[in-house]
Order: sequence, then C-alpha cells, then structure tokens
Amino acid sequence: MPFLTPQANGELNVLKTYILQQLAQIRSTAHGLTNDQAHSTPTASSLNISGLLLHTAQVGLFWTSAVLAAPNRLPLDSIADEDRSTETLSADGRLLPEILKYFDQAVQEIKHNLESIADLNVLVPTPDSPWIPANITHWEGRWCLQHVIAEIARHAGHADIIRETIDGKGSYELNALADSAG
Repeated sequence: MPFLTPQANGELNVLKTYILQQLAQIRSTAHGLTNDQAHSTPTASSLNISGLLLHTAQVGLFWTSAVLAAPNRLPLDSIADEDRSTETLSADGRLLPEILKYFDQAVQEIKHNLESIADLNVLVPTPDSPWIPANITHWEGRWCLQHVIAEIARHAGHADIIRETIDGKGSYELNALADSAG
C-alpha cells in the first residue's frame, strides 16, 4: 500500500482513490495489534483503534450510499442500527478480527458504491442529525465524498497517534509491515 495517494485522473477517480487510500491507511494502524491493544485508550482521548475502524467504515458506507440513493434521502440509521459516535464505537466489545472483517467488508461495499457513482452534481439530501444545521438540506455528491475523505483522514491521524503511543510504530513502518504481510 503506498503511503502517498496513487496518481489518478479526473475528479471522480481522484475522489475514489483518496477515499480508498485513506481507508487503507487507517486499517494499517491495526496491523499486528492484539485485541487488547486495539481496544486500549493510551492517550488522553477516549478513542481507540477498534472504534475508529468501525466509525470510519460506517461513515464511508453511509455517505457513499447516500450519494447513490440521491435524490432520495437515506435514513441515518440505514447502514447500522447502532450509534455511530466514536465514543460508543470505541466501547464496542467485538474482537479485533471481527472488527477487521466488518471493516474489510465495508471497504468492499464502499468501493462498489464509488464505482457506481456517475454524477457528482447530484443533490444529496442531508440526514436529520444534530451536527448538520437545520438550514442545510442538501449537499452535492462531490461535497459528500470530500467529507468522507476529511473524516477518514482526521481519524487516521488519531489512529496514528494512538498506535505510536501503544508501541512506537508509525505509518511508514506500518505500511511496510502491512505490504510485506501480503
């Protein structure tokens, strides 16, 4: 997995490439961890790698599905019946192999969604949620995909700090280890 995002051409291909690369980056933070390490909260934050994997998978899945469903509104609970907050997901007790399986399946569905998107100009109805201002009712498809990139990249940074706190391994080393593991 390249540390730098691979070259792509055209707006939609660039967005797809960045989303998939950021998902690969956050997954690499779990490489070689034990279940206890993945669930640990070694920093001042309540975040952990297992919760960040679950959260970013759900965010990517929701927003890529929402772009495909547009102009119809995708209910916020359409992807998961559970609270998607990082705090709740960080307390999720599933074992790391189960979380990684869920994450990998979500990435495959996200990839399929991205390959199915044809119109970045489509107006995507925003879900009813406390973090979206009431006066915002739609975002363009391209905005939604940029949001996915920003959300995953933000949390990949959190995961990097958590991983470095656990065992000192940084993203360059983890990418090399993940690549050699095949």
